Order: sequence, then C-alpha cells, then structure tokens
Amino acid sequence: MNKTLLLALGFAGCGGSKPPTRTTPQTTDPVPMNESVAEPTPPLEPTKPVEPAKPDPAKIKAALLAAETVAFEKAKPVFDNLCAKCHSKSGKLATTKKLEHFDITTYPFGGHHAMEISGSIRKSLAIGGGKATMPFDNKGAVKGDELALIATWADAFDASHKGGAHEGHSGHGEHEH
Repeated sequence: MNKTLLLALGFAGCGGSKPPTRTTPQTTDPVPMNESVAEPTPPLEPTKPVEPAKPDPAKIKAALLAAETVAFEKAKPVFDNLCAKCHSKSGKLATTKKLEHFDITTYPFGGHHAMEISGSIRKSLAIGGGKATMPFDNKGAVKGDELALIATWADAFDASHKGGAHEGHSGHGEHEH
C-alpha cells in the first residue's frame, strides 16, 4: 500500500476531526491599580425613631405669659382710657362692687372674676358679635384698632390661662358671689 493511503486511512480511523483546541476560563478584567474595590454593603439594622424632646412646662408658661404681657402693654392705653374710670381704684366712677368684680388697678387684674375676665370683656365689648354694653357711659366706644388690641390681649390671656401661667392667681371660685 501506498504511504499516503495509509496515512489517510489512519486519520480516518481516528475520526478525522481536528485536535481539540484549548480554551481558558473567562475571568473578570483586573481592577486598575488606582481604583478600589467596593466592599459589599452590609444590610442596615433597624433603628429606633428619635423621640422629640419633651417640652418644658416652665418654658411654655413663660412664653405664654410673655406673649400675654406684650399684648396687655399694647392694650393698656385702651383699658386706661375707657375702663379705668369705673374699674380702677382711682376711677371717678369706681364703686366697691365694680372693683370687687373687676379691678384694673394692677396687672394681672384683680377682682373675683379676674381669671375669667376675658370672656366678660369680649361679651361687654361685643367682640365676636352682639351689642356692646360697655363702656357704661359710652357703649360701643371701643372699636377698630382699639377693639383689635383688646381682642388680641383676650386671646393671649386665654392661652396663658389654659397653659397654666395663671396658677395661684385669685379668680372665680375663690370668692362667693
């Protein structure tokens, strides 16, 4: 037989396929030297909600009383001009009965209704509606900006009173009517 034929038969007997090629496993690109590899982030642990600081009652009372005092200082000329003649010790039309009820000689006001006086003032000056019954000698004379000053004071007084700023002051309930 011919050498060439033998070689051809030899290759055919081996399957006639090409020898296998070598492959290398795929790898990731290397990280350049000037860059860092990010570490995996651990899962976040649940955190407790931050509780707001509890308000300081003394500071709240002081702030309410300060706002009331500012409102009173602005309204004081109206009280002095239109209420003092009947509701202060130096008033020409003051009587013991009027002063026991409501006395603006000092602040906070005196009288057995002093701690509820804002409601009486609102009603007597018709703040919020109705017909004014004061000042006694000039009903309805408190209006416009003057009425707004008194209303602002009454709101501040009520907020202070509700916030406990008037604790210990005399008022309704301490005296018999």
